[in-house]
Amino acid sequence: MHQPLAPDLIAIRAHNVTLSLGSRAAPVEILKGINLSIGRGESVAILGASGSGKSSLMALLTGLERASGGEVRVDGIDMGALDEDALARARRGRIGIVLQSFHLLPTMTALENVAVPLELAGEADAFARAEAELIAVGLGHRINHYPAQLSGGEQQRVAIARAVAPRPPLLFADEPTGNLDAATGVAIMDLLFERQRAADATLVIITHDPALAERCGRVVEMRDGHIVSDSAA
Repeated sequence: MHQPLAPDLIAIRAHNVTLSLGSRAAPVEILKGINLSIGRGESVAILGASGSGKSSLMALLTGLERASGGEVRVDGIDMGALDEDALARARRGRIGIVLQSFHLLPTMTALENVAVPLELAGEADAFARAEAELIAVGLGHRINHYPAQLSGGEQQRVAIARAVAPRPPLLFADEPTGNLDAATGVAIMDLLFERQRAADATLVIITHDPALAERCGRVVEMRDGHIVSDSAA
């Protein structure tokens, strides 16, 4: 099992976390007493088959879902103690998320997809930073293209640029290569690790693919709502 971390080195901590969905009369247990600490700057894969609870765990760790029990602390913040507005503020600039399905706005160019969230967060140099990040992911020649004019791999590069542009200390990627062919998927993962290193960020990847998981420094395997193994890759 993974060695315990000193408290000041912990970026994410889940203690005895549970998640139940459905009615009170007939609850469905999704997560069953999760204990997990992730250190600052680590790259960690949460590995498991569909239905293992890995994406639900990510939703709790990113503040997109609330735990039914236990405690989730992210960057020292008790996520369970925050209301919805405070949760949104806690995520902003602190957590970047890359999803399988890109989630780009079709009526905005690549540049606007990256810049507008920065602008809404009050960044004065939003468009300059967005352009620099798109150049860094190899899309300097595509910044004025719309999502429909980009390949799947290019759209995922835009999504990575959008996640990394606020320079968050925590990056999450949920099946980031799921909609891509194998060669493009490898290139996207190379890019994701490169951007993680450039930002000195903690990276958590949710995946069902053992080969992808092994690219991380640590693999946490889930099954049926439990962590069943936790070790260096």
